[in-house]
Amino acid sequence: MNAPPRDSADSLPPKDFLIKDYDLKVGYLTAHLSRMWTRFNYFVSVESALVGGKFIIGNGKLSTELAIVGTALSAIWYVMGAEDRFLVRVYRDHVKDAAALVAQSVWTADVPPYRHVGEVTESSKAIDSGISGWRLEPISTTHLAAWIPLVVLGAWIGVLFVP
Repeated sequence: MNAPPRDSADSLPPKDFLIKDYDLKVGYLTAHLSRMWTRFNYFVSVESALVGGKFIIGNGKLSTELAIVGTALSAIWYVMGAEDRFLVRVYRDHVKDAAALVAQSVWTADVPPYRHVGEVTESSKAIDSGISGWRLEPISTTHLAAWIPLVVLGAWIGVLFVP
C-alpha cells in the first residue's frame, strides 16, 4: 500500500506522532542513563571489595592473582563504560533530531530556540561556572563512565608489573 502524496505544507508526520516519538526517545535515554550508572556502581563496589577486602582482612598486599582478577574486571568495566558512553551519544542525537521535528511542527513563526532534553552547550552559556558548579566537556559525567575504569585498569596493570 502506497502512502498518499504530500504537499510541501504537509511534509512532516502528524504532530501527535512526533510528540510521542520525542517522549519515547527521552524515556529511552533516561532509562539507559539509569542502567549505565547502576552498572557503574556495581563495578565500583566489586573493585572496592577487591582492594578494600585485601587491606582490611588480608595482609595488606595485593597478590598477583588478585591483580589479574582486578585487571580483567576493569577491562570489562571499561568496555561496558565506553559502549554506554557511545549509546548515550546516539540516544542524545535521536532526542535532538526528534525535538527539532517537534519544534518545526509546533511553531511556524520565528521563536526563541527550543532546547531539547540533553542539550548542554547552548544552555550552559547562560549559567555562570563557579567552585560549586562547573562543567568541562572532556571529563563530563558520561565521559567518566569510561575514563574511571580505564584509570583503574591502568592501576591494576601497574600492580601486576611494578614490584
